[in-house]
Formats: sequence, C-alpha cells, structure tokens
Amino acid sequence: MKFNIQDRIVLDEMVDTFTTEMIKQHHEYDLDGKKPIITKEYWLSMIAEVQSKIDNFTTVKALKHSNKYR
Repeated sequence: MKFNIQDRIVLDEMVDTFTTEMIKQHHEYDLDGKKPIITKEYWLSMIAEVQSKIDNFTTVKALKHSNKYR
C-alpha cells in the first residue's frame, strides 16, 4: 500500500505537530531545570527515521506534493 496525497497531508501534519510539541516540551524542561527521559536529539533522529519510512511508502505524486507545500 502506498500513501496518496490525502494520506500524506495527514501524516505530514501529525509529524509536524509532534515535532513542534516535543520541541516546546523540551524548551519548558530547560526553563524548569528538568532533564527529559528521552533527549531532543534522540526524538529528532527517530522523527527523521519515521519520515524516511513514510517517504518510502508514499506515491511519487504525493511525495512531490508534500515537498512542494510543506
């Protein structure tokens, strides 16, 4: 199964929202002097890995659309 444009829009939104919230939470940890269980760098590497897997299961047309509008 390949992700079409509609699937890809939803997946992009999910990944972007998660990334934004993770960065915001880590910023709050820094302000509070707390240390997160999972580092921001680790999350970013996992997000990149997930993004790569999503790209591999996306139609060429949907991937072009995502790259153009994201």
